[in-house]
Amino acid sequence: MSRFRAASIHIAICAIVGGVVFLPFWLMWYPSPLFTALGGLEIFLLLLAVDVTLGPLLTLVVFKSGKNSLKFDLSVIGTLQVAALFYGLITLFSGRPVYVAALGHRFDVIQASEVEASELESVQKTLPLFGPTWVGIRRPDEQKERERIMFASIVGNDYGHFPQHHQPLENMREEILKNAQKISELKKLNPGEDAAIDRWIEKRGMKPDEVVFQGLKARAKDMAVILDAKTAKVIGIAPFKPWS
Repeated sequence: MSRFRAASIHIAICAIVGGVVFLPFWLMWYPSPLFTALGGLEIFLLLLAVDVTLGPLLTLVVFKSGKNSLKFDLSVIGTLQVAALFYGLITLFSGRPVYVAALGHRFDVIQASEVEASELESVQKTLPLFGPTWVGIRRPDEQKERERIMFASIVGNDYGHFPQHHQPLENMREEILKNAQKISELKKLNPGEDAAIDRWIEKRGMKPDEVVFQGLKARAKDMAVILDAKTAKVIGIAPFKPWS
């Protein structure tokens, strides 16, 4: 076998493995468009590019049919690739979105790495394992706890980061609708995207005058949460700029 054929086979194997590994992240842990909102897609593509190119490139360099150390060389390359892939996947998994929390005036995407274990232990909860959960928040009566969360918000940790203050999203219906905006405002914030916004809404069986929106704060790209204008039911997350 020539080194070029060996490298080609290596590329094909890496591409197949990468595609299989990508599916659960895309379909379950980072449901669209949260992969983009959190910057996970860029991380995964970089990881895949390195894994697919570096390994086969090394194979191209070291491969020589009949070489005494060939098995050892290929096993080292394979081990390095597996280690790099495992590290990247652990990073993506620890950064997966676990909550989409309504604060009343906006929604926050909460990642697994942002929730302290002590906060979960205080209410005997575990993080969602099979995709993010939509939650509302309940502000505490105790002034000391309010102040603690206020100081935490300075570094980006708001009520959504504290599971002990979560409540069903439905309980915030009136507050959410009170602070939601009309789709006409979303169009003003996204010049030239009127048709795309209408298509997004109509594709989900709604009309523009039947929905409202609130902003979604995320690590890489803020988006818009589209809601039923009467019930505040979440229609979905639309990839449009929610504020100026």
